[in-house]
Amino acid sequence: MSFTTHFYSILYALCIGIVTVFIWKVFRHISHFVYLRRKLSVVPGLPRHWLLGNAQKGQVDSSKNFLKLIIKAANEKHKIFCTWVGTLPVVHILHADPLKEVIKQTREKSKGHTDGYRMFGPWLGDGLLMSEGRKWERNRKLLTPAFHFDILNGYINIMNDGADILMDRFAKDTSKGNTIDVFPYVCKMTLDSMLRCSLSYSGSIQTKASESEEEYIQAVRRMSEILWQRNLRPYLAIDGVFYNFPIGKEFVQLCKKVHNFTGKIIKSRTQTLKTHDEVQVTEGKKRRLDFLDILLTAKDSEGHGLSPQEIQDEVDTFTFEGHDTTASAVSWGIYALGKYPDLQQKVYKDVCDVVGDSKMITKDHIGRFTYMSKFVKEVLRYYSPVPIIGRAEYDHPVIIDGKEIPTNVSMWVNIYAIHHNEDIWTNNMLFDPERFDAEHRDDHDVYGFVPFSVGSRNCIGQVFAMNEIKINIAKVVQRYEVVVDPSKEPVLLPDVIMRADNGVHVGFRPRK
Repeated sequence: MSFTTHFYSILYALCIGIVTVFIWKVFRHISHFVYLRRKLSVVPGLPRHWLLGNAQKGQVDSSKNFLKLIIKAANEKHKIFCTWVGTLPVVHILHADPLKEVIKQTREKSKGHTDGYRMFGPWLGDGLLMSEGRKWERNRKLLTPAFHFDILNGYINIMNDGADILMDRFAKDTSKGNTIDVFPYVCKMTLDSMLRCSLSYSGSIQTKASESEEEYIQAVRRMSEILWQRNLRPYLAIDGVFYNFPIGKEFVQLCKKVHNFTGKIIKSRTQTLKTHDEVQVTEGKKRRLDFLDILLTAKDSEGHGLSPQEIQDEVDTFTFEGHDTTASAVSWGIYALGKYPDLQQKVYKDVCDVVGDSKMITKDHIGRFTYMSKFVKEVLRYYSPVPIIGRAEYDHPVIIDGKEIPTNVSMWVNIYAIHHNEDIWTNNMLFDPERFDAEHRDDHDVYGFVPFSVGSRNCIGQVFAMNEIKINIAKVVQRYEVVVDPSKEPVLLPDVIMRADNGVHVGFRPRK
């Protein structure tokens, strides 16, 4: 046999092998799809296209339509609901009962083809939001000291300073009686506060943001939008497709900007710790340990610290989660003050009774608020700053709401739907802080109110966030009467966080 003939024989065999493998994979995918359709036929859902699933106009083609769909399903008394991203199913948890079952059966985050957590990987790496198993347990234990009450109390003054700057900016930009979209203002404040508290950052994003700081804020906003689009479009869920599209290439560039911003902060602090004591001395006083200090110096039981990549991942995770979600909560809280003037007056009275003439909101004040605390909880329920979280793709079939969910099916916990489920909440669509009154609160259990998730993987920074929310709401009512712009009613836009499609517009009238 000649060399040429032998070469073509090998090439022919290789082609046959590739085609055979391809056909086998297609066959397995189709077989699995048919199996999933049959098993999940008992779960309520929408009619779907055989290839596109529910990614059709009027179904889950946009986040606004998705929100309407899920609320409609909850109102129809469905505790779970199934949608399809192309040929892959997603089971949505809409009620506290199935959520309880899910939490008890898994501690992991989901990273399957239809889960946003996998898509967060290039941005947030393998930090606490994304990691699993022993790595998550180890890192959670190492990071817990960063959120001790003694550490958090040291941040109160910084939060007050940031809130005061925010109030001054509100005064300046609404001096002519106009209204403004408060979210961009609040977003800069929460990022400023997060960087100063957790990373001892020396910049001032609210008063004079640098180009890199502005780029970071815009990058986070845009990446959130892109990730939500990936969840709604089946073809973008495929990495090989996404990263060859312009939107995927844009995402890569945005990740670089974000990593460059946080990376410079980490590098600067690392150099500081190498040339100074573990706790740097400034003006004769020990500087408080912050989140980044603990990241850089923490050791496990075997004496091992976090790797440079692990530190980068955790800083990226907390910088994002610590400012964007809190910004959503504060913005919606300010809006609710203006939307419900009678409730605003009750918050104002509570703040006056507790704080008096003090310009500083202290940890003692925060602990003594009564109506304020109920108001903030209702903001977190009604507007749900984090509208959706994911859980694991199980490696075994599970029973949820009496129905068998097959192996490796993604689950999304729809916090917004749970928070508005009429089986859990009396007058579910009414904004009513009194529902959190200890004497006559709604008859719901811990799984019915989950603004910071629930179980072992709840938000490690929730006390930090609640302190900042209460400080800013208190500062607002101390100085202003908030009014809404009736011509600019916000349209809820759930993506990674709950935003408003047209902004959160309010005005501020100085109190006399």
